[in-house]
Amino acid sequence: MTIYGTVAAPAARIRLPKAVAPTIFLAHPDGSIDVIDTVAVERAVHGERSGWTLTDSEIRYAAPFMAGVVPYSVICSRLGISAARLKTLLPGIGPAKPSMARPRPAKPAPCGTSRGYRAHLRRKEPTCQSCRDARAADDRRYRLTGTQSQDLETAV
Repeated sequence: MTIYGTVAAPAARIRLPKAVAPTIFLAHPDGSIDVIDTVAVERAVHGERSGWTLTDSEIRYAAPFMAGVVPYSVICSRLGISAARLKTLLPGIGPAKPSMARPRPAKPAPCGTSRGYRAHLRRKEPTCQSCRDARAADDRRYRLTGTQSQDLETAV
């Protein structure tokens, strides 16, 4: 695809083994059989899952291919499961520390700042006057100087 005379790089794809058939049957020593729909697994791995879920055996098949390629939280969202469920299905796959799963801000955004204004919007709350004033001041600064809002002492 060409955009303004440059060639856009294709999105990185996760490599899956080539299957001869769209369905794989896995037999276990206890006599049970797992059925894996490789087309559904491929669509889920590439983030094209919408409105349907994978079976536990399909999740066990897909997750190892994604580990180390995409973040742990992306694996969970693409497979449509929680981090706790992924950990029970595949204990060997996961972040080294729980804090690596998804970084969280250390403290909530204070009111009277642009960050507080965005937090109000994200939580679908009405914005307070101090946050609206801070947002207006930052917008005004950006229009006048062309730079993002930051403290002048820390910028030097």
